[in-house]
Formats: sequence, C-alpha cells, structure tokens
Amino acid sequence: MKGITFFLLLVSFSIIHSQPVTLRDTTNQYDYIIITVPEFVNDCMPFKQHKETVRGFSTLIVDTTQIFAEFDTSATPQDNIKDFISYAGTFWQEPRPKYFLLVGDLSKVPAFPDIFDLGIYLDTAYTDFKYSVNTYDNDTTTCSFQVGRVPAKYDFEIQNYINKVVEFETDTVYSNWMNNNFVVKQVFPDSPNVQVYNNIVDQLLSNYPDYFNNHMYTESDTLPQGADRDSIINYLNSSGASSLWLMGNFLPYQFGYYSIVDTADVLLFDNDPKYFITFCFAHQSFTFNSSINSLANSFLLDDKAAIAVVAPAGLVFVSQQSALFYKISTEIFGSDKKSLGKALNESRNSFLNNYTIRMSNLWGDPSIVPKYDIPADVISEESFPTDFTLYQNYPNPFNPSTTIKFALPFAGNVKINVYNTLGQLVETLVDQEMQSGYHEVNFDGSGLASGIYLYQLQAGEYISIRKMVLIK
Repeated sequence: MKGITFFLLLVSFSIIHSQPVTLRDTTNQYDYIIITVPEFVNDCMPFKQHKETVRGFSTLIVDTTQIFAEFDTSATPQDNIKDFISYAGTFWQEPRPKYFLLVGDLSKVPAFPDIFDLGIYLDTAYTDFKYSVNTYDNDTTTCSFQVGRVPAKYDFEIQNYINKVVEFETDTVYSNWMNNNFVVKQVFPDSPNVQVYNNIVDQLLSNYPDYFNNHMYTESDTLPQGADRDSIINYLNSSGASSLWLMGNFLPYQFGYYSIVDTADVLLFDNDPKYFITFCFAHQSFTFNSSINSLANSFLLDDKAAIAVVAPAGLVFVSQQSALFYKISTEIFGSDKKSLGKALNESRNSFLNNYTIRMSNLWGDPSIVPKYDIPADVISEESFPTDFTLYQNYPNPFNPSTTIKFALPFAGNVKINVYNTLGQLVETLVDQEMQSGYHEVNFDGSGLASGIYLYQLQAGEYISIRKMVLIK
C-alpha cells in the first residue's frame, strides 16, 4: 500500500518542475528547504507536495550543484552548504526557513568531521550540528536552524521514508499506542556503568507526564538472544510506542553486547502505522559508504520501524548524554508538543557547546511532532486564550536572539514592530493575518548595538509595548 501511495504522489507531480530560484535572492520566502543531490530531486517531490498541502509549509528543493554554483567560497562542500543555510535563514524574507532536511548519505551530502581525542580514546565522527548554527550569529554555541537528515543511498529508501511521514502526518486518529513509552536497557553485567544507567532510566521515566504508559525491558543478559529480540519486536508491533529508548552499549550495527537488536532484525518490524522515535543512547554512525550500515539508519530507512532517530554520531560522555536526553524528553513530550528539531535545539542550547552536544544528530524530518493524546484535565488553561496578551521576551537580557510570545483570542491582522529608544523602527517581525491561539516569533539583534529596545504588538484595536535588553 505504501508503494502505491508513493507512486500516486509521484505521478501527480511528474509534470511539475521545480521553479528556478536564485539562492542569493533575498526576496525568496520559504518555510522548509530540502537539500539533496540532483539524482534525488524527483524522489523528493512527493515530500514537498505533502509538506505544502498537509503542513502548510512553503517548501523548496535545492540540489547541491546549485548551492555550489552560488556559494563557493570554501574548498569543503559542507562549509558551502552551511553558508547557504545561514544565508537563507538570515536574509530571505519572513517567514525565513527554519526547517532543513538533508537527503542523502555522507557520500552525497557531507557532514562535518569532529575529532574526539582523550588520551587512549581517539574517534573521528561526522556530525550535522554545525549546519544548525548560524554563520551570521556571533554566538557559535546556539542552534538557530532545525536540521534533520535522511541518510539514503538509494531512491527506494527515500520512498520508504516519505511514505511513513505522509501516513504519520495525515492520520488524524489518536490511538492508545501513541501514549506508550518503551525503554530497553542492557548493560554488560560487569560494567561499572550499570548503576549509572539504572539511575538514568529511573530519572527518564519519572520525567514523563502521567498520561504516558511507561514500559521497561530489562531481561537478564543470560537469557537466549532470541527471547530478547522477539520480546522487543513483538511489543512494538502489537502494543506500539511513541518512543523507543535504547539505553546501553552499542556497536554501529547492533544494540547490546549480545546483539539484542541488529540491522537484520529491523526487517521483522511490522508496526505500520505505529511509527516510533528511536533514541540511541550511545555511539551510532552515519552511512558513509557501503561498508557501514548503522542500526539508526536501518530503523529510519526501513518501510516501517522508526519515524525519526536521535543519536550521537560518535563517542559521548554518559553524564552529558543523559542530561541532554532528559532535557529532550521534557521538550518533546510536554503539553505544547514541540517539533523534534525544535526540541533538540532547545536541549542543545541549554548546555555548553561541548563534544557530546556536537555529536547529537537527528535522523529524519525536523518538523515532525510526536503524536500523543493529552487528557483535557491536564491541558493548561493558557491553551485557550481569552484575551490579547504580549508576554515578556525570553531570555531577557539576550544576546543575540530572543523569543517573543503573544496570545490572540481570535483571528485577525497582527503586526509586531521593534523600535529603538528614539522611536525609530528597527524591524517588523510580523505583519500578516494570524489564527487565534498562542504564537511566538524570534528576534535577532546580531546587527544591533547593546541597549534597550521596545517591541509592540498591534492586533485590531489592541496595542501593547514591552521593553527588552540586548547585551553584547
């Protein structure tokens, strides 16, 4: 059925050609950008159609040939791709693109090498972290863009993933499986990290809201390998889960010292449409060449299994990774339902720019919002605004960017302007029709001097002004 879905989408768009766009044209206006190689452009067209018709994102497909033709200041291709992402996210018209999906493995769309050197430990990993950092932002520790990757080598892998996203996002029926959380923990019995992992799992589970059903699998390492594998696969195929946490030891192609689940086992998943987000606690690898096929890639590129994977691409510190994942679970599964890209970025931005943070990667669509049902009695009253409200920006003071949140009790034209203390207009952040509800917009003061600035919300006859402080 999925193949038919993809075929119909592809046929419906087979006569449509991507519009020629000059990438340095500052009048460009897109929400979502797909970056891929020329041979994958047509394969990405159904994804573009879906994002535009279902999510309402103005979507652009850009191939690497065009990027390198217009952005060529560096000898390394990934630097030029990063320059394009930063340029589009900074200088294009609002709403500037905030979602970027890299389609292709590292031989097609490269990542950034990062070396971990700690005496006897030496590891060179490849990470997409730098793509999320704005070249035009003085703060090199802040992730400004939501970046994900579909590490495909072949067109059918792209088709598999697109079909999962289309099915996931067009299905509006909420089922019990979406409120299940599944943790699988296996650490080598003699490892000094056994208690550390136990504490991490306890903290992680306690962090989930009460409306989630937590299931933890910690069978003894002495049991037959097949029993472990079958129990995990049967649970995800039958009961299903919104998230799968693999807590323990990894090789790139397997989880657990005794290979509880490996790349071959992914073929046994028959969980359609119970797609889950996989969180790999330890080292996973991008597909760089035909000799490496990581478990993370297999979960994502299979026609079933995972809708997204969050994992480090290299060796990481257990304490830092546990803190990062704890923060991610808070951001993703709260009542405001953040996208995976936004949750990962906000989690990264909560920590220093250390090695573990740089290694964290997102396999899959950064705009994906996990599905789960929030009972009415736990939804904040703020979810239904009854009055216009302009909130204090956060953080404040800020450097160089901050977020402005506002509430609209009903739809209408909204304008948000930023002024200096002389009353001169600095920037118009919003000037458009908006639906009722809670909204937020980012303000970037990179090009401004330190000082006090005013931001004004005007919606119909309602006008409100607040102060914010930029400190550099």
